[in-house]
Amino acid sequence: MMAAMNSNPKLRHFLQSVPVLAGLEGRSLESVIKVLKRQAFAPDAVICAEGELGRTMFLVEQGEVEVLRTNKVGRPVPIVRLGRGECFGEMALVELEARSANVEARGRTVTYSLNNFDLYQLFKEDNFAFTIVLQNVCRLLSRRLRKADSRIAEFLSGQQASRLAPKPTTAKSRKAVKTTAKPTPKRARRS
Repeated sequence: MMAAMNSNPKLRHFLQSVPVLAGLEGRSLESVIKVLKRQAFAPDAVICAEGELGRTMFLVEQGEVEVLRTNKVGRPVPIVRLGRGECFGEMALVELEARSANVEARGRTVTYSLNNFDLYQLFKEDNFAFTIVLQNVCRLLSRRLRKADSRIAEFLSGQQASRLAPKPTTAKSRKAVKTTAKPTPKRARRS
């Protein structure tokens, strides 16, 4: 179910608390509210499918979603769970590419959505709102990239440490090394 939003105080308060819309107020907040669409999803509904063309960002108002990425053997790997006030699909506002992951509702979930055509409408009608939304999306992407970099560094340092760590030896393996070692030849003395 999708419906255009009518402005109300609760909605304005919620949207101002969402990081991706932080800094919007007055007429600019109303401009964004005009283009948002409210959607409700049943438990386990697939909101975004990995590989499909993405054009929409979603803000979670109620419930929780899980982001899952398919691994090399085709199994879904849970990446993160997002709840009230968090968003997903924001990359679709910056580039027209295939979705990088599945997003599934965990329980009944209500979202507000903003697509790239809505963003273009903001650009034409309310440049301030457009700028704030885009700037906040860039901040969000930057934070997520830093977090991913940190996780990658931890993962790689763990792999490197395990490769560099000395292998544990047992008494049997030490004995085997001693018996297979070649004796060093002695030099003959000249008299």
